[in-house]
Amino acid sequence: MQITILTKPPKSFSNLFSFYLINWIKNLAKKILGLPGYGPQAVLRSLIHGFDILGVDYQLNPKSKNISDIICVISRVDSLKWAIKAKKQGKIKKIIAGPNIVITPEDAGGILLDEKIDLVIVPSRRVKDFYSSFRKGFGKRIRVWPAGVEICPQPKEKREGCLIYKKNIDENLFDFILKYLKSQNIDYKIIKYGRYKKEKYFEILNKIKFMIYLSKSESQGLALQEAWIRNTPSLVWDRGYWQYQNYKLEDDKINIPYLTEECGISFKNKDDFRNKFNIFIKNLSDFKPREYSLENFTDEIAAKNYLKIIDNYL
Repeated sequence: MQITILTKPPKSFSNLFSFYLINWIKNLAKKILGLPGYGPQAVLRSLIHGFDILGVDYQLNPKSKNISDIICVISRVDSLKWAIKAKKQGKIKKIIAGPNIVITPEDAGGILLDEKIDLVIVPSRRVKDFYSSFRKGFGKRIRVWPAGVEICPQPKEKREGCLIYKKNIDENLFDFILKYLKSQNIDYKIIKYGRYKKEKYFEILNKIKFMIYLSKSESQGLALQEAWIRNTPSLVWDRGYWQYQNYKLEDDKINIPYLTEECGISFKNKDDFRNKFNIFIKNLSDFKPREYSLENFTDEIAAKNYLKIIDNYL
């Protein structure tokens, strides 16, 4: 069984170019991207690295005449449109879509709800529950699949201070956290989402004792998982709800679907931060994020889980 992975609609480019493109993507498993790619790039990197480890027969963005029967559309609406059209024409048999196509099933004209799509992949249970609410029976076609992270050596450097990962957060809360850390004489570094190189992020992670992660929403949290594989416990902001356009969902851990007691704890606001920070620091040596990651979130494990989804369906 050969799997075709699409991240863009098939075009007529040469086999030689396709060969080098595949190998360039494969090398991302060993070489860090220059800029953060915690969306389609990171998911693609994880999946094909896992496939390489397992010896899976796959092709990436081949010519349309070389497309196999099973199409996995990882990203881009135009890729999915092409796959749906191809299935209508009888050129392919199965379409697996996600997890980086749209934010809601209503986006792009509701393309994700198309009955020609056999399975929809989402990164967490929260996203599945949200998607399932859009149409009766739609949830039966949805499968939860989190991407993995690359195994790295155990950090051996002396670790001091903390890293503040700032993605998006209320500035008043952010300023409060900085002042609180200063009052506790804790050294910190700040890294801002979209403004750093991955290699710099990893370098810092290997040197700090813990991370404070500030993001309004995460459907999976790959940047967190890359910290955990480096044995970096995390104190994570979880405001208790997810909001997008006119949609709002409220629930515990809604923004941190894979945070467990092995990896760290969460806080909701200023008052909660003081209390949770003290608990977090007191129990810092008890967290085991690397062990958790090695058991649940490596590229190989992710690839095996992806194949199970396909095998169970077929």
